[in-house]
Amino acid sequence: MMKKYILYIVLCLALASGLQAQPYTTPKRELRAAWVSTVYGIDWPNAGASPARQRAALTRIVDSLARNNFNAVCFQVRSMSDAMYRSAYEPWSSYLTGTRGKDPGYDPLAYCVSECHRLGLECWAWINPYRFSTGALWSTSQDMEARQHLLSWGKKKILDPAQQWTVDRIVDVCRDVVKHYDIDGVIYDDYFYPDNIPTTSAAGDYGEWKASGTQLSLADWRRANVNRMVKAVYQMIQTEKPYVRFGISPAGVACTDADLAARYGIDPCPSGSDWQYGTIFSDPVSWLKEHDLDFVSPQVYWKRGFKRADFSLIAPWWCKVAPTMGRQVYISSSIERLALASEFPEYAAQVQLTRDSSPEGAGGTIFWSVTNLYRRSGLARQLCSYLRSTVYRYPALLPQLPWRNHKAARELKVETPVRGNGQLLWHPVEGVRYTVYAVPAGVSESQWQGQVQYLLGMAYNPDDAADDVVYDLPRDKQQGYKWAVCVLDRYGNEYAPVWVH
Repeated sequence: MMKKYILYIVLCLALASGLQAQPYTTPKRELRAAWVSTVYGIDWPNAGASPARQRAALTRIVDSLARNNFNAVCFQVRSMSDAMYRSAYEPWSSYLTGTRGKDPGYDPLAYCVSECHRLGLECWAWINPYRFSTGALWSTSQDMEARQHLLSWGKKKILDPAQQWTVDRIVDVCRDVVKHYDIDGVIYDDYFYPDNIPTTSAAGDYGEWKASGTQLSLADWRRANVNRMVKAVYQMIQTEKPYVRFGISPAGVACTDADLAARYGIDPCPSGSDWQYGTIFSDPVSWLKEHDLDFVSPQVYWKRGFKRADFSLIAPWWCKVAPTMGRQVYISSSIERLALASEFPEYAAQVQLTRDSSPEGAGGTIFWSVTNLYRRSGLARQLCSYLRSTVYRYPALLPQLPWRNHKAARELKVETPVRGNGQLLWHPVEGVRYTVYAVPAGVSESQWQGQVQYLLGMAYNPDDAADDVVYDLPRDKQQGYKWAVCVLDRYGNEYAPVWVH
């Protein structure tokens, strides 16, 4: 018995040593993002707090991500057919003030975009396309039209996906955000039809289906309705601002049925259960196959080795499927139940596994949700800090999208950047971003190839086009270095450096 116990201890120590010695790679391009949930104030805001306090809390969130080498924020701007921005169509969210339709006195999305870009992060507008409420029958003046187009099951009320009015409304809402805000992406979550709405005459849309004259089954008709909306939004974005990437974060498992997988020419998902296909009528592989989005971010919310749904099997499956269809996948990882610092290596390992399973420079991770990254109670150290010391040791740029990569015919570069007072300054180039590097003085410029270990981060043009771009150099990079500033266009193309000595 004692020998078995000693052997057990030795194996545990070896495992712990292996975790600490995990070899982490350092890609120059990958998505590193977090969900910032506003529904019910899960992450933000504190409803009824003053605008100044709400803005300060949002700045803390963005700053914590920037300091730990994240590069994007998924900010929820529409959760219940409402708005965290000045909408032309829908009422202000009740999660801002406690009252639906009440003006909070500022524009949260505009502020979030400004803060993200000030700190060198992309800002993606997270939109729930269909959900109207989970019980309430909203009654602001802007809600009354939507109430004529609802589909209900149980307490859940959604905009009826079958109606052209719904498709038009969602396209208009997304266009409103894309046109009037300098966002970098649009992302949906996994809410489509109400859970377990039946495929019988008990369903509120049964009569619509019968009247449509379609040859499709009710289930296939519902999936076609969702697909039609997804396609319409993607086409709108290509018209308005084709550099804005569009994707959806579906449930974590798809195509476990062999016949369905064969229809798409892929292997079935090797773990988990595809409940979304026949329960909420979501078919993410069809969006990939039809090129109706740029990426998916499946919610693979389990750990490696979990028997019923194994991250180490599901995530690599997605990372294989999406590229074969000419699209990208950024795995969503849940840290909602994080309790102990001893769990940190699991999440670093998930990042690395996703990295290893993805084509180079074309993967990434979105963490659900941001509060658990930077402000988890009971922990002396936060997960975001641990990730920075392991898998996120250097900053990273976002993946490029090769299927719509519009590189400028001429070389783009900044003019005469200068250094002073611990800052770099240069005149803005219209419609672009920038990358900034600190290269040791002893390294020849001819040896520079944009190496990730020299990358400081990304910069955006200021809100006022008349101002110079100002980049604050880290204190430890102000002496003994030379600096390179490159134009980074909105499609992710990086141009030749201009040097500052």
